[in-house]
Amino acid sequence: MEAFEMKTLRLGAVCGAPPIFNADIEEMGYVEPSELYISPHLLAQLEAWNVEFQQTFSDDYPPDSRFKSDDERNRHNERGAELAALLQREIGANRAG
Repeated sequence: MEAFEMKTLRLGAVCGAPPIFNADIEEMGYVEPSELYISPHLLAQLEAWNVEFQQTFSDDYPPDSRFKSDDERNRHNERGAELAALLQREIGANRAG
């Protein structure tokens, strides 16, 4: 039986960064979703979700960076939770395989 090293990946939105963060102490840093073994469909969803967040950044005055409304922010956060669950499922399925 093959052993796998468990890593802690976190999905989150950060200005100017990919949406996935590897919290493993020896490999800590941001991870491009394209570097993971995930379906093209999930990859596209993650990229679209991240682009949506990146578009909230205000070049003119960064402290003004935000969603236009609380509803938009809440919807984005809810979608992020859904994507995190899909990511967990796909990565877990690929490890079992």
